Amino acid sequence: MPRQTTSRVKERRNKIIELLKKHGELPTVTIVEEVGLTHSQTFYILRQLLREGVIEEVKRGKVAYWRLVSEGEKHGW
Repeated sequence: MPRQTTSRVKERRNKIIELLKKHGELPTVTIVEEVGLTHSQTFYILRQLLREGVIEEVKRGKVAYWRLVSEGEKHGW
């Protein structure tokens, strides 16, 4: 059974989404630094957003970059 999303997690999710809206695309390490969470806490939220189709992961070598999925991509336009 999946964990229930707490208000703390929702707040962190919103912070990451706003960060990606502002900067477009960021590597994981920058997101970790900006939100002030541990790598595992940040990565948990990134994976959650990825599963929900809110963001996508772009690999460049060994570095993972994250960006918001545009409305057209969400709907297959």
